Amino acid sequence: MTWPREYARQIVAMSTREERNAALLEVPEHLRELTKRHCLNAWNHPSRLKRREAAAHEQHQPDTATTATRAG
Repeated sequence: MTWPREYARQIVAMSTREERNAALLEVPEHLRELTKRHCLNAWNHPSRLKRREAAAHEQHQPDTATTATRAG
C-alpha cells in the first residue's frame, strides 16, 4: 500500500498542473482528500517559497569567476 504522503510527494514533483490534477484522480478515492491536503501543505510551505526564491536569485547572479577574468 502506498501512503498518502508518498502520493503527495510524487504529485508535487510533477511539472504541470494538469499532470498533478490527473495524478490526484488516480489516487484511491478513500485516500484522495488526505493526499490533496498533503499536496497543498507541501505546495504552500514557506520552505518551498524560500527554495524557489534562492534558485531565482542564483539564476540572476553573474558568474563571478567569468566576470573577474573579463575585467583582468
